[in-house]
Amino acid sequence: MDLIAEFKRTLEGRKPSTLRVYLAGAKAALESARVRASDPVPTVIAAIRESPPRDGARLSPFLSFLAAAQSTNDPIAQGDMRAIQSWLIQVVGKQLRTQKNPSIATRRDMALLAALCTAPDQGDPRRWPFCCLKIESGVLYLWDRRVEEPACALSLSLWCAWRDRIARPEQRRLYRKSTEYSQSELLFPGPRGAMLSRAALHNALKRIRDRAGEGIRAKITPQKIKCAFLLGDPTAIRSADA
Repeated sequence: MDLIAEFKRTLEGRKPSTLRVYLAGAKAALESARVRASDPVPTVIAAIRESPPRDGARLSPFLSFLAAAQSTNDPIAQGDMRAIQSWLIQVVGKQLRTQKNPSIATRRDMALLAALCTAPDQGDPRRWPFCCLKIESGVLYLWDRRVEEPACALSLSLWCAWRDRIARPEQRRLYRKSTEYSQSELLFPGPRGAMLSRAALHNALKRIRDRAGEGIRAKITPQKIKCAFLLGDPTAIRSADA
């Protein structure tokens, strides 16, 4: 398959400026690795890792796409990815229904995973700016894309409401949060407004899985979640499975 054409297809709905940057990064990666867009995915991945492009090329979205493409070449792996999609959406949705007033920690856990599901091509949510999440006319947008999955939309809306609330001085004092936290430019800041630790996503996934109990036997990691949701619309996949 033509990797550039397939990668471009996954970027439908993005801003033209974002599209240009991502495609330029993909083309720079192929050129630096001296491979063609029609070469096998494992060959391309190995070559890019051996000879990455120059500094400044936006490479992570293309690498995430390649990782997902490599998984889809294996029917068993693709089945696992679909199972992860279905399980995670159901677990997040169930916890939102059963917890009338989830704790701040639970809201952050669910929002972190919902962010990873909704925009898997945007890299690590720990690094995202708060401005990437917004509500306009009652509609939630993440990285300028409407969040269609109800469970993810509700999780991110709850987090957005919390960040807006804690930005008010009286609420910051009520919840005993630091100014650095309440005024942080990050979407998911740590206690002092800095970026969360590398273990944050893994810990959030573990806590949600512990609360959910059994339900899926496959070992789930944030990277697997990213690859699973790069496959496409989870709603469509769940409908096809049904």
